This record gives sequence, C-alpha cells and structure tokens, in this order.
Amino acid sequence: MTFFDRTEHWIEKLAAGLAIAGGLGLIFATLATCVSIILRLCRRLLENFVDSATLDGPLTWVRPILGEEELVTYGVGLALFAALPWVMIKRGHIKIDLFEPAFGRRFNHFLDLLGDLILAALAYLIMTRQWFLIFKTTRGSKEPALNLLLKGDFAQAGNLMRTSQESQILGVPLWPTYIVAEFCIAVFFVVACFCVLRSARAFIQNHTRSAEHA
Repeated sequence: MTFFDRTEHWIEKLAAGLAIAGGLGLIFATLATCVSIILRLCRRLLENFVDSATLDGPLTWVRPILGEEELVTYGVGLALFAALPWVMIKRGHIKIDLFEPAFGRRFNHFLDLLGDLILAALAYLIMTRQWFLIFKTTRGSKEPALNLLLKGDFAQAGNLMRTSQESQILGVPLWPTYIVAEFCIAVFFVVACFCVLRSARAFIQNHTRSAEHA
C-alpha cells in the first residue's frame, strides 16, 4: 500500500467517524420529535379526564419538550455538517451525468478535478465565515475575543463567550455550536483538498497512459 493509499484510508476513516456522529445527531432529533409529540397527545387526552390542578401539579411534566425546535435544529445541523466530509470523499454529491458517456475519460477526469476545486473553495469560504462567527465582537465589546486570546487574556475571552449570543427558548450559548460546525467544516476542507489531489492524480495518470498508447 502506497503512502497515497494509506492517507486516503485514514481520511476515509475520519470522514466515516464524523458521519456516524452526525447520524447520532439525527437519531437524537428524531427521538426528541417523537417524544414531544407523544407527550403533547397525552396532555390533550389528560385534559379531558383530569382537572387542571392535577395537570399543573403531579402531572406537570406531561407536556411537549421545552425547546424541541431548538434541539431538533442542533441535531439536524450536526448531521448536515458532519456528513459533508463523507459525501465528499465518496463523491456523493448530486451531479448530472447525462452527457458523461459522450465525453472521453480524460475530459471526465478534468470535470471531476474542476468540481473538487469548486467544492474545496466553498469549504474554505464556509470555514472562514464560521471562524468569524466564533470570534466576532460580542454584545458591544470593543475588542473581539480572538484578540484577547492572542494576548493571553483567557479569562476575559471566556467571559465574552459566556455573554455571547444565546438561543431564544433554552438560553443555550451558541458559540459551542459554532465550534462544532467549524471542526466539521475544517475536516470537510481537508477532505476536499485531498479529493483535489486525488482528482489531479487521476487526471495526470490518464494523460500519461494516453501518451503511452499514442
């Protein structure tokens, strides 16, 4: 096994592990939705047979999950971001290959390389945007958190992150979600760069074979 094959093997394992984590997030979102629906139906049934004092007392827990929409958003968001590296390494993106048989193998390899370059550029743009969301100025602060981290003022930087944006219902700080998304996008960018290298390698090898047979 060559160095390139070993690298592809480990990158594929990393992408697969991240995809599995994303799948767990999707399962969590599904369970949260199902449990919330069941509790909502149970409460409606109980309202017909139990007085309001009992519902607001011992049975007060029989109600839809608070912040269900936000929990589902987090789970689905994790699934989407975590799936990007796996889809990239397996070429699972939607593409129109109606005219692919009409083109030569070399031109198809060139189109693969062009597509991977575009996706790598998009991954880079998303990654830099996420970085901005993590370290942007928070709540009227005149100095971004990134500057404080570079200066070594970790206490003040932590305080800025604690007072940063929060979710509307649960009041959960949003910066940890940005960090998780940034990690997924960083892996996506690394995988995309490797796919560019893989496509370039296939294109060059095909060109070499064509020259030898000429």
